[in-house]
Amino acid sequence: MKIRIKVKQLVLFVLLPLALLILLPGVLQQAAAPSVQPATSATADTGALAREMLLSQLDTSSGSKRMTLIRTKIIEPGNWIQPYDFNVYIGSSSSQWSQNNNEETPLPLLPADKLRFLREYVLEGPIDGYLLTAAKQLVYEYDALGAGGDGDKVLTEAIARMSSKSTLARELLLLQAQRALSAGNWAAAKVLLMQADSPGHYGEEELDARSAWLGARLLFAEGKCSEAQELVNNSLKSYKESRDEKYHEVNEGNDLSPQGSTEQPSSAPNSLEAASENMGVPTSEMQRQLLALQTALTAAADSGNFAPATVSGTLTYSDGTPVSRAGIFLRTESEVSHSVLYGSEPYEIVTDAQGRYSFSGVIPGYYQIFLGLSFEQIDGWTWPVQTDDWIEIKPNDRLTNNIILQPLLELKSPVNSQILTGDSVEFEWETVRNATSYTLSGTVSAEGSSFSYVIRQHITGNKISIPVTELYSSGGFSTSSSGEGWESVEPSSLLGFADPSGRFSWSIEAYDESGQVITRSNGYRLNEDNVGNLPFFYLQSRSLTAADQLVKAQKLEQALEAYRHDYAGDPQDDHALKMLVHLMTAKASYTKDESLEAATIPLLVKLVELCPTADYVFNLAHYYYEQSDWKSYNHYYSWFLELREQKPHSYDLGINATALMYQGELDEARRQFVASLEEDGSHRFIGSYLAAELAAGQPLDDVLKLAQRYPQHSPGSATVNWAKLITQMEAERTGQLELFDRQLKQMLELYTARSGKLREWTGESGDSALKTFMKAVLEVD
Repeated sequence: MKIRIKVKQLVLFVLLPLALLILLPGVLQQAAAPSVQPATSATADTGALAREMLLSQLDTSSGSKRMTLIRTKIIEPGNWIQPYDFNVYIGSSSSQWSQNNNEETPLPLLPADKLRFLREYVLEGPIDGYLLTAAKQLVYEYDALGAGGDGDKVLTEAIARMSSKSTLARELLLLQAQRALSAGNWAAAKVLLMQADSPGHYGEEELDARSAWLGARLLFAEGKCSEAQELVNNSLKSYKESRDEKYHEVNEGNDLSPQGSTEQPSSAPNSLEAASENMGVPTSEMQRQLLALQTALTAAADSGNFAPATVSGTLTYSDGTPVSRAGIFLRTESEVSHSVLYGSEPYEIVTDAQGRYSFSGVIPGYYQIFLGLSFEQIDGWTWPVQTDDWIEIKPNDRLTNNIILQPLLELKSPVNSQILTGDSVEFEWETVRNATSYTLSGTVSAEGSSFSYVIRQHITGNKISIPVTELYSSGGFSTSSSGEGWESVEPSSLLGFADPSGRFSWSIEAYDESGQVITRSNGYRLNEDNVGNLPFFYLQSRSLTAADQLVKAQKLEQALEAYRHDYAGDPQDDHALKMLVHLMTAKASYTKDESLEAATIPLLVKLVELCPTADYVFNLAHYYYEQSDWKSYNHYYSWFLELREQKPHSYDLGINATALMYQGELDEARRQFVASLEEDGSHRFIGSYLAAELAAGQPLDDVLKLAQRYPQHSPGSATVNWAKLITQMEAERTGQLELFDRQLKQMLELYTARSGKLREWTGESGDSALKTFMKAVLEVD
């Protein structure tokens, strides 16, 4: 039995451990960054005194000594936290945080002080690497004040001090060109790039690649998409050749093989050469940027989007207070799955004093916004972004996207490590204005990891009673860092809420009538004034069995036999049966033992009879779905709907729509596909829906409109452009209408009948638009 994780459950699993940072007052001092501590009169006086002393030291120095002081006291400390390096990055697809722990004392200067001395170093200091660092810090400070133009003027003056053939001058020119490009000043960007690429620069492949990266973006902004693509492709080729050449030079210099031997020494690394053979696997940050741009340009060309767009807006708190000095990152679909690479993102900016941001020259496509915030900025607040929040940017768009942080929702009970021993848990939280429903999630904490589960959705009030048996039934399995093979499964993920020694937490999300998140309870609470009730509790309604103890000791093979023994002795022991199913499923998943997988199903049937929960019943329904046993599937899916007591999730609807399609009930299948797609912003079942529409006799033109209405989003993986596939099928159909229509009907009949002959046909030699489409459809499920 394959374990399927529903989309929203998976997202919670990923996000909660990263976003949930609730610190007890006792550990507040060591966990929070210095900047988030409440300023007392004593600390304020200390800071003022330190500033006064540093200013006096700087003002009484001159010449090289003064420049050295600026470097050591301002520029180098400024590098401890780089521009665009924040404590917290929050996005739709993922979040990340770091404490930026360093033992250095924070710089006591005010922004105006930093501007003064950084500007002095850039215009008068030694022409060295520190000048470049100072320039980056300086323009960041100007941008934060909303005076980016002044920063550009300083860069121009600094460049005038240097030889036009120097690498440092070129780096500053490229920095200036990037800023002009981001500001929408194409003419200035073009001049600056020409200056940066003037004759006399050799052996600077990183800067060559960066220049091409900027040049291609400029070409697209000028409406020259094909030229932009050609520039990126050529740059990737040159970059690979240059890195391969350097690799071979290093390799030859380290050649320790005997004279005359043609064998390469075993110690010689091959990773770079091997990786660079596949240009889809970047071997450096610059190559990754070029590949990402190549992907964006290709997607724009495929969609016929040949004009740039502008995206701007403000970042504020719900009371209207602007959030200044926050990072805003506009990230493409292919890039949102990895961490924010501050300083290397194509669209990154810091908000000014009014919380404003703006991006120009944006390549059309689908994007997500990520925020970069300090702990102090996010303390007690949340950005109610959702996994499927995408921004569609079209050619010549001038989009306004204002972002509003909301105060965290407060929890009432159970809180503050309350010990519960009853048959149910009474959850209660504050009522949120305009909220029409709430989602309750629970988290099981383990050493170094957390496991989160959606407990209930579509709750209409601000309290709910959950039977402990329902909490016990939630769970699954996840690998830990200890153990080998299938016994590396994390014990807490298996026991879940059934472990009376475990400490659990819970969270609430509030939704409006359109299904958008208003606010949530989980977030960053760092200041004692914002901590409030802590969402921790203990559930001690049962005791650990001997078999449970073996699980906690990570002796899973022994635990499996112990649960078998317990269930054999008491066929009504639903806990032993549940754990038996979990362990057998985990072992079958790791060992690929099909007989063990099959042996799990009768036990799951028994478990459903003893403890009929919606999740258990859905797992059975899905098993029979995969077996094409439609009588059993329909029985268990209907039972699942009765037990769920709320509308099905988009994933449930999509699976059932597919099952109905396979059973020939196309009209109802199409209705449920639409319901699933409307709820799920990723549109994961769009391929199956398009196939159902075609099987129902809908023309390609109408199906194309549906593909355009429901574009698929797959962060971090190759996204199928269904509209492009349909368009290619339309072109293929021209001139051979009868033949194409006959073959399309035949292939769709094989698909809806779930015939293996369709996969055989798609595996045959020869390519066609129809074959490409059917291959993609087969991969949906």
